[in-house]
Amino acid sequence: MVEDATSSLLAALAHSPHPSRPPSPDQAVFDWGLQEAESEQPSRPLTFEHEVTRTVAQALLERFESDEEEEEREDECVDEEAQVPEPLGTVDDGIDGAPPNLRKRALPQDDTRVRRHWFPWYDKITCTLDVLTHLPRSVFSQRQLDLFLWLLRINDVEDVPSVRHMLRLNAALQRACGIDSVAYKGVLGHTYYVNALNQIIAQMANPRVRPHLSFYPENTDGKHLSEARQAVHWLDEVPDEFLTPMIRIGAKDYYVHEPFMDTDGRVRMPMWWFTRVKSGVHVLYAKCWEMVPVSSDVGAGWRVIETPGLEVPADRLLKNFPDLCTAAPLYQLPPPTIIFGIYTDPKVGNPWRVQAKGHRVVAFPLWMYCDDTSGNLSKKWNEHNSVLVTAAGLPREQAQKEYNIHFLTTSNIAPPLEMMDGVVEQLLSAQKTGIWAWDCVWNEPILVLPSVLALLGDNPMQSEFACHIGLQAKLFCRNCWVKGRDVFGEQDGERERGGDAASVASDDSGGTAVSLCRLCQPGTARNKHETAEKLQSYFTLASIPGTKTKIKERRTESGIKDTLQLAHLETLFKSYKNKRGYTAKQAALSEAIAQLPDTRTNPIWHIRGLDAHQDTPVEVLHVVLLGFVKYFWRDLVQGQLKNKADLRELLATRLSSLDVAGLGISPLAGRTLVQYAGSLTGRDFRAIAQVAPFVIYDMVSPECYEAWVALSRLVPLIWQPHINNVADHLALLKKEIDYFLLTTARWSVRWFNKPKFHIILHLVEHVRRFGPAGLFATEAFESFNAVIRAKSVHSNRQAPSRDIARAFAQSNRIRHLLSGGFFMYDSSSTASSSMDGLSPSAAPATRTPFSFDRTRWRTVGAGPLSLVRGNSTVTDYLALSAFKLTYPTGKHIPSLLGLHGSRRFRTGEQMTLLNGDKCIPGSIVVVNAPGQPGGSIIGRVDEILTPLGSILELNHQADRVLLQPAVVTRPAASYGMPYIDLQDDRDLQCTVNVQHDCRGHKCSASGSIAVRQERELTTQVKASVVHNQPKEGILLNVAQMRDSRHILAYRPVAPMLNTSNVVLSAVAREVDAQKTRRVQGDSMPSETRTGAASSNMLGQHAGSTASRDGWQGQRGSNGRREGGARGGRGGAARGGQVSRDGRSSSFAATSSHLSGAT
Repeated sequence: MVEDATSSLLAALAHSPHPSRPPSPDQAVFDWGLQEAESEQPSRPLTFEHEVTRTVAQALLERFESDEEEEEREDECVDEEAQVPEPLGTVDDGIDGAPPNLRKRALPQDDTRVRRHWFPWYDKITCTLDVLTHLPRSVFSQRQLDLFLWLLRINDVEDVPSVRHMLRLNAALQRACGIDSVAYKGVLGHTYYVNALNQIIAQMANPRVRPHLSFYPENTDGKHLSEARQAVHWLDEVPDEFLTPMIRIGAKDYYVHEPFMDTDGRVRMPMWWFTRVKSGVHVLYAKCWEMVPVSSDVGAGWRVIETPGLEVPADRLLKNFPDLCTAAPLYQLPPPTIIFGIYTDPKVGNPWRVQAKGHRVVAFPLWMYCDDTSGNLSKKWNEHNSVLVTAAGLPREQAQKEYNIHFLTTSNIAPPLEMMDGVVEQLLSAQKTGIWAWDCVWNEPILVLPSVLALLGDNPMQSEFACHIGLQAKLFCRNCWVKGRDVFGEQDGERERGGDAASVASDDSGGTAVSLCRLCQPGTARNKHETAEKLQSYFTLASIPGTKTKIKERRTESGIKDTLQLAHLETLFKSYKNKRGYTAKQAALSEAIAQLPDTRTNPIWHIRGLDAHQDTPVEVLHVVLLGFVKYFWRDLVQGQLKNKADLRELLATRLSSLDVAGLGISPLAGRTLVQYAGSLTGRDFRAIAQVAPFVIYDMVSPECYEAWVALSRLVPLIWQPHINNVADHLALLKKEIDYFLLTTARWSVRWFNKPKFHIILHLVEHVRRFGPAGLFATEAFESFNAVIRAKSVHSNRQAPSRDIARAFAQSNRIRHLLSGGFFMYDSSSTASSSMDGLSPSAAPATRTPFSFDRTRWRTVGAGPLSLVRGNSTVTDYLALSAFKLTYPTGKHIPSLLGLHGSRRFRTGEQMTLLNGDKCIPGSIVVVNAPGQPGGSIIGRVDEILTPLGSILELNHQADRVLLQPAVVTRPAASYGMPYIDLQDDRDLQCTVNVQHDCRGHKCSASGSIAVRQERELTTQVKASVVHNQPKEGILLNVAQMRDSRHILAYRPVAPMLNTSNVVLSAVAREVDAQKTRRVQGDSMPSETRTGAASSNMLGQHAGSTASRDGWQGQRGSNGRREGGARGGRGGAARGGQVSRDGRSSSFAATSSHLSGAT
């Protein structure tokens, strides 16, 4: 749209005809009315100013219309994949009888008709300008808008609105159908803005979102787990009050905690509703308790008996509570309003029945995320803490889309917990009264009950949510009470005194091993009530003067620290700092206590049904990719290969030569991955984890290589999106995690300085409770930080919280309207009749109350909807691109030989499989084979066939493939992966990644390939790997993350390791090594001592220092930011200690100091 407008403007300025270049098929064509406006002007001589303008515009137009881009494309290599043209986007101008894409000026029409066509905007130009200035990822400032409007006016375009008029229109539309940004004064004195949560949730009246939402948990009996609704937490642990309280059968509403009668004549009490899939259809069930009639001194009534496992399908429900109250005397039953044990109001039943007024009530659980990002494009850190939400009822594919991530608040001055106070206030208000919304599927009003399913973020942020002191503490785990510091025999103060604890470790290696075993298993779980009591005890103690040191000691002992409470405690401590005498101090302290705000502790604890200790699931991005993989890779490149340039070059060559087919990633840039090992991102580490065993096999010790293989096997298991048998999968996941930890300990126990090697143990339980780890991974939220940063950069930074919140609210409005979402329209409101009288800076007026009248709910007119029809630049910016139609040909199609009578076939070059992979002859694929063990087989595609003259040939689709099956049973012990042995026609699922056994065949980097620079071949060459016997020794890469569920059946079983033996031998070896270094340390220079500390090929990274792990920046008083995630400022690291004489400290000291990890 921008290119089209620019071309038209330049043509008008140059007084030349419209450019003859045809419009691109992937762009919508707009009628800007420029040529007609110019043609209507009477001929007159040009002034000098106009002549200069015309000359400059003509030169720019020629440059703009040149074919340099086409010439450049012709010079590109022919093997690059051609871009498929997108569908043509058209704009409906609302002119009867005119083709939609003709660039003609609209004829004079009735304003009412135009406004109806472009409702709720005035006309096309105001609509398109409003859209252009509020695209989420294309920030358009007011200054740019002013310049663009000047270009339109100088070219004699009629009815161009002014900037002030656009601001008025924007404010009016925002008030009518947008989201309010609510100002809050924080308890610490900071001002911040929060977008209205109830209005965001009410926008579920969106036809692109609502059909995907689920409101009921689903019971799969442990056979399948892919969504949050199928996990244990939503199904069994969420309190009844935050589940959907009712179901509708016909015209009857059945509520929980209200007795009903089933078709057997039994009266039961429903506790919650859930679904089961029967023959592909979701069937509602009630989890019930039995009810029995009883008699007492006060009369006859009912008693509820807890009955585990009692489930009643919805089709067996006969009478709901109101009907049962009427019919009870006819059945000679006691009144259902008399229940011994309070479950319902004897008169009205479930309270939501009264509030719903006969309408449906649904639950709306949320994933809530908080993180910090920089508001600058430069390296100067400008911390903005932001809170985002997405609906937990959406499928994984939808929840991870940027379209479904919603912004709530941000601030560069208010700490996260202070902002969460405003968010929690809105949430509690919505939970009390519900949120009215218009359901575009049921086409009726519904009442929505929001709740928080889990809190997401990196480890420091989740610790702050849980009132946990952080990873650097002695009690470093927010989930359990596992103990780190001084568990290895270190006495308090030893490190401060400079004492050497090596003797402690050597004298008690058995105790050290026992302590390490404790770190390798989850400890006693923390809970919300214990933490709340401990926080209350801090306040009680703080009400006595002179207790600051004692409170600090208790925080250290318990690992419980509330950063918001700490700010209030500091206020109390300062209140009597300059007072003399106990009486004066107590009086000043009492006065300070009276002035404290009502919210004195973490507002997260006020969210009902949420335990921040257990409902902060392991964040696998920072724990695994930016944790284990980053640690191991940096240790390899910057430690073990630090002074080995030849091996580093060989490593880069192997990486660049790897075949990445089936991995869904681009060819690896080996030199970049090696040279910049300290500056890689999560995407880079994702690739490294899948290929590392095939490139490092002869560069590291056997123990190190075994740990790498264990990690590569673990990664795809963690990112498994579909779990078919929950119990078996969790058992396998636990086994692989234990195997990884033991192989790491066998390599070097010093890795357990990193708290993440314990935190990963809680992942098994979190997958069981919340679903596959990809559901609560934060990659989508992390990428959303770029949008927040853009809003900050393009503001004047005078009011960042307000400006960013309003910018997101306006983008949300545009997205909702152009998606066809419903909004309430009142012709008598200010939004429609008094836009011109509204000041752009005026505060939003009171919104029109929710309407139950269907006629009051409108969608935008045909004109705005035509802007996003098909795919175009605007739809890409709005994330509204239509789904591309693909025709998967991997599924076997019955032969058409009988129809065509032909036995001649055409061979194809490639085909599209069920998962979207491009398959070519020679690809190794997984084939659906229900009759085979595991339900699939692996084979190589030899030919792709299509009958000549068939419909499939006309549609460029394949009919069948010639497949050479393979046996995947022969293990390759050194890789921990199986060989693929091809043998002498089924459903094709996906391609798989295979690698050559270069270790067994002794392949070398003796080849060379030409280097391309600036898309041209040069005379320079670089080394490449030459495979010996390339068709032999083909390995199946079970570390493949893409479509890993199809490869799960071919994973070799991990060997069983004895935990006690492995830990004892590893600790003893480490103690002996450190004794040796102690003896040798005095005769070595300080630089040599540091290098000698890296025994077992561990390098400096895991032992004496941890600065490369990147404590980067700080996050308030709770600790430090996650390193490596955003490339923030480098901060000082506290890792393993080095004694005053320069020698490396003992394992007992370094292992007990757990602040060396992020």
